[in-house]
Amino acid sequence: MRLSRAFRTGLTCIAALALMIPSPLATARGEVQTSWADIEVIAEGLSEPRGLGFGPGRRELYVAESGEGGDGPCAVHPVLGEACFGKSGAITRIDRKGVKTVVKNLGSIAGAIEGFGPHDVSVHGRHIMFTTGAVGDPDLRAQFGRDAERSLGHLLASETKGHRRGNVSRVADLVQFEDDVNPAGGPVDSNPFGVLAQGKWTYVADAGANALLAVSRHGRVRVVAVFPDRIVDFGGGQIPMNPVPTTVVRGPGGDLYVGELTGFPFPIGGARVYRVEEGEEPEVYAEGFTNIIDIAFGKDGSLYVLEIAHNSLLASVPEGAVIKVAPNGDREIIADGLFFPGGLALGKSDELYVTNCGICFDDGEVLRITQ
Repeated sequence: MRLSRAFRTGLTCIAALALMIPSPLATARGEVQTSWADIEVIAEGLSEPRGLGFGPGRRELYVAESGEGGDGPCAVHPVLGEACFGKSGAITRIDRKGVKTVVKNLGSIAGAIEGFGPHDVSVHGRHIMFTTGAVGDPDLRAQFGRDAERSLGHLLASETKGHRRGNVSRVADLVQFEDDVNPAGGPVDSNPFGVLAQGKWTYVADAGANALLAVSRHGRVRVVAVFPDRIVDFGGGQIPMNPVPTTVVRGPGGDLYVGELTGFPFPIGGARVYRVEEGEEPEVYAEGFTNIIDIAFGKDGSLYVLEIAHNSLLASVPEGAVIKVAPNGDREIIADGLFFPGGLALGKSDELYVTNCGICFDDGEVLRITQ
């Protein structure tokens, strides 16, 4: 199962639930100490906020809002059900002056409960790079019209300054790349998710394609790594489980690190963080997590892991959590009881910024978490 199945599972029964009361939980690797953190809401009323990214100097925080679709064209989507396209996606900036939408009218498709649009954002210099989700193949996307074909399943770019500020340019069509290349094999399925813009290349974790891609400034796409399926126990037998990579960052040693959500059956403790060296097979760096949606590294090398569901997406009430892994391997839960968090970023003093309620059309928020 791909990321699409992950989000479909259980959404209809939990979408209207409020934020749950925090409670200490454990991972598959044993008890984890809980650190009670101060949590402050710094932005609210967002439409399905997902990934976060700081601008230069970490003075401006950018948020990808997936939006709530629109008036159509409409079609039956395998994840969203009856869904309609619209230009309700956005990139929003948070700084000392407040909260402001800086890139508007971005493609979005949504059903009754959730949608797909801008998934993640990364700022390099004056360029804002962001992914837009799609889930599926070019034929599925085409059912939502020409604007959907030109905007969903892409790596897109805008600028923070100058006369082109707010304008959007298409860098690469990653759904089409998946259709042409399909690096992991199997059904054609692309859902561009995590993004990291650095220098001449922008890296994209494609959650549907199960691959890490690199995109040049001119739109050339190459495969950096493919992540393996695993055989897991389920229902008294064993079944294959997709990795579903959702996030990519630079970490210790300058290597790339990728976190995986995992596909069905979303086992507790089944998600991993991989270290990726180009030309080599992905290496397991840390494991024992559940349904990773984002990761980040602190100044001291500590790994911060955001789990969209610490108790599994198959739980009756999934609860998100932030886990800190110190360089010596010690773990603690920094915050839990989150409701479908979608993104994580670290500030200048390693304070955490997390999007919460990432499937909420009007009630999404950004939290600042200090220890």
